This record gives sequence, C-alpha cells and structure tokens, in this order.
Amino acid sequence: MYFKLVYNHKFFSFLAQLNVTSKLQRRIFRMIAFLLKYKLFQIPLLLVERLLALIIILPIPIYANLLYIFIKSATGYLGYYIRSIYYSVKAKKWGGNVIIDEDVILGNVKNYEFGEFSMIDKKVIICADSIKIGTGCHIAMGTIISKGGDVILEDFSAVSYGSILVAATDNTNGGFRIGPMVPEYQRNVLKGKIVLEKDSLVASNVVVLPNTVIGEGTVISPNSVINKSIKSWKIRLLDVRKVYFEREKIKFPDPEY
Repeated sequence: MYFKLVYNHKFFSFLAQLNVTSKLQRRIFRMIAFLLKYKLFQIPLLLVERLLALIIILPIPIYANLLYIFIKSATGYLGYYIRSIYYSVKAKKWGGNVIIDEDVILGNVKNYEFGEFSMIDKKVIICADSIKIGTGCHIAMGTIISKGGDVILEDFSAVSYGSILVAATDNTNGGFRIGPMVPEYQRNVLKGKIVLEKDSLVASNVVVLPNTVIGEGTVISPNSVINKSIKSWKIRLLDVRKVYFEREKIKFPDPEY
C-alpha cells in the first residue's frame, strides 16, 4: 500500500510555474502547495485517499469492470487524480506526482515501477512483462510497448508519438510459427530487454527491437528501426548510411522538484 499523497506540495508548486496555466490556476496551485506542506492538511487527505483506494480496487464482479472503465476514461484533473489513487495500489512501485492520461492500458501493472514526476499520455499501451520508469520520464501519445520482455526508462528519458518498443518477439528460425493463435510448442518467443538511458530520446514512429540500449543523451531520429545498442550522446539520423552526430551534453543540473 502506498502511504503518501499521490500529489504532494511539490507537484502543485511545479504546476504553478508552468506557462500553459492561467494566472488564476497558478494562484490556486500555489495555495494548494502551501496548504499541503502542513500535516494538518496532509493527514486527513491521505486517509481519504487510502480509503478511496481500498474501495475502488474491491474485486467485485461487474462493479470492478465498470469502475475500471470509468477510471481509465475519466478526463481532466479528476481523471489524473483517480487514476493515481488506483495505480498507486496496483503498481509494484509508485513514486508519486505521476500523470497517467486517458485510455492508457497497463497490461501487467503489478510488475511496473513509476518514478516521481513521470507522465504517460493518452492511448499508450504498455504490456511488457516489467517496466521501470524513472524520474521525469515522458511516454507520448500512441506509444506501444509490446507484450513480453523487460523495459527500463532511466531518469528524464522520453519516447515520442507512435513509437513501438518490442522487448519480445517471435523467432521463425528453426521452422517455428508465429502468433498467439498457434500452440505454444510451435512458437519460439525470444524475450529480451530494452534500456533507454538517462536523457535519451526516441523520436516519433521509431521501432526499437529487443536487447538494445539507447545510450545516455542519445537521440533517435523519426522513422528509425533500432536493432543494436547505440553509444551515449549521439544523434542518429535516418538515411542509408545511418549517420551519427555528437550531441551536446545537458547543461542543466537535474531538476529539484
């Protein structure tokens, strides 16, 4: 059981400094951040959250299914909040201050770890056997992390729109068939690992295959297929020569939320 506020004062302080919010919203966020610094407000809210968590995970037939549909599709700040409460109990590890948007599918959430201030956009599908998401990570809309294998996103790494991370795949070598609708003995599924090291970026419509490491700070250009590991601080451009350029290292210290 997660025994912290799903969104604490650090989260609202962060929201208050974003330019995309209005002046009124920023004032409200600053006020909430101020109040949540004090146990007088923290403790009652924490008790309410934990009670609500116990209620929404009750394994009652029909009730559980209908409630999950609501939780998955709820919009706005209410949606973020109710999903955070729900997954803070379901996940293997919950760092807090996590945003999970609408219509996200988490296939094996009991094996998933979410770092603080990570964000998962709309319509992301994650079905890996396990995933570990670090602090400040972002998985953009339409990303698919396919079934099987293990995936690690280190701190401040990101995956952009429509990319596919394939940590497990059918192997046809040796005369095996592929697909879930054939008997298991006729399949040869190879499970591996994908690692995005700190500050790396997988851009839009990239396919990353099993047993690959995207080095620290490396940027993968759109529409690439990655089937081997890439060293740190590179920019990988897509053309017939697979050109690599050096990338400047991050000039800022890690954020202190």
